[in-house]
Amino acid sequence: MRRALSSAVVCVALLTAGCATTGPDNPAATPKSTAPTASASATAEADHSRTVRAAIEALTTAHTVYRWEAGQTGGKTYALTGKGGHDFTRGQGTLEVRLEDVARVEHVFTPERLYLRTTTKKESANWMFTDRSGIKAERLLKTPGNDPEFLLRQVVKAERYRKIGTEKVAGTSTTLYRGELTHAALTLDMSAEARKKTDQIRDMLGGTIPATAEVWIDGRGRLTQLRLEMDLKATMRTTTTLALVGHGEPLKVQIPTDAAEADASHLA
Repeated sequence: MRRALSSAVVCVALLTAGCATTGPDNPAATPKSTAPTASASATAEADHSRTVRAAIEALTTAHTVYRWEAGQTGGKTYALTGKGGHDFTRGQGTLEVRLEDVARVEHVFTPERLYLRTTTKKESANWMFTDRSGIKAERLLKTPGNDPEFLLRQVVKAERYRKIGTEKVAGTSTTLYRGELTHAALTLDMSAEARKKTDQIRDMLGGTIPATAEVWIDGRGRLTQLRLEMDLKATMRTTTTLALVGHGEPLKVQIPTDAAEADASHLA
């Protein structure tokens, strides 16, 4: 029998809807961009999409640090932060997302399901699960179910990747590539209603929503960080960042055995 969300699990909706006020700095410290090198400027028109795709296809396992932020220009910013690990070859992993000190939500991903358990100061809910493929995106650049693999699918759909320059990410020298997020990437797996609204925004902006994908790749061709960003000048800004460290290290994913199926279709 499918369960409705309990009062504790309602916090899952808050987390996935982005209702957390921004807290301390991102645990995956955002690197400071360096000015593009002369060679990067000279090859600005070169398309490095194959380089980005190769780095994504080479992913095996990695520890992840996740952050999503959204806010109005000059107003309040909402943020979600999380840490976990993912086996991209097997389509499984874990992620713990926090709403400051109010609540935390544990995620367990399998190829077919997303398991969730919420803990707040007042109560702790039981594990529940939902069909992973059934969770639809409900807003621009908000990852459905906070799924790391979804971000990779969006990054692959970006076009015209340019080499911007070199940067240090967590002490590692990397090359930064920036591409343009297509409308297909922005509306990937969106619900019908969200897709309709996104199409309206595109039309109001003259046919294109300004959004980019940034990818940091180290000297061994490994993806170390990615960031999706949409900046509607003087209106709102949204960013989603995923850092990846410990490439190739073994990860243990324990699948809950006592979870109940739940109607979590709004967990976008």
